[in-house]
Amino acid sequence: MLSPYVGITDSYAELVCEITNVLGAHRPQSTQDIVIRDLLADVFDALHEARRIILTGKCHTAYPLARRAFESLSLLVLCVLNPSVAARWHSGGKISNGEVRRELAKHPFGETQESTKAVYDFFCLGTHPNRALVPGRWLGDGNPFTLGSIGVPNLALVARFCMIHLRMWFWFTAVVLHHHRELVDEARPDVGNRYLGVARSAQDVQLELDHNWKRLLRDEELRHNPSPSV
Repeated sequence: MLSPYVGITDSYAELVCEITNVLGAHRPQSTQDIVIRDLLADVFDALHEARRIILTGKCHTAYPLARRAFESLSLLVLCVLNPSVAARWHSGGKISNGEVRRELAKHPFGETQESTKAVYDFFCLGTHPNRALVPGRWLGDGNPFTLGSIGVPNLALVARFCMIHLRMWFWFTAVVLHHHRELVDEARPDVGNRYLGVARSAQDVQLELDHNWKRLLRDEELRHNPSPSV
């Protein structure tokens, strides 16, 4: 089920690596450029590592890392759109994710506050310990050892996590490539067309993930509330 998701996120990672190689041959031209390059690396590292954890089924461990990727990505996009924000952040100014979401919502090339808040709330749900998401391990009460990935993963949650993770790769790669398109087009003229192909495939994968997520939710509902025998 998750094989297409793995393949498409690998394709996005390869594109970002190519863009980074191009940038590595050119000195930053401004404070904004420095900030965007640093945030680019921060987002990539968090997104890339989060997938490994998601695929183990330990989503409760992936939440903080995925939230870090989302916060850095949101800030990166705002710094692309507003150089004064990049300068403020570079000088040590604190910019909350709430402020970033509000500012993105004001910009025609940003994102609605409803959509970014929905993703932020999803990550906050699992970043702070709560009884609903910290699983019962039954240590000493049927299970002698309960560290690591013990038990059956919640596949519906894994599919949902993959959908949001893929959306971040989609947003991340589009913003980075568009902002650096002149340098990239000159050094790697084929990257733009390859990006469009990856983006089209990503939409198909997202639809497939959504279908599987809804199917898994229905399966869970049936397991918990089986139809009475006739």
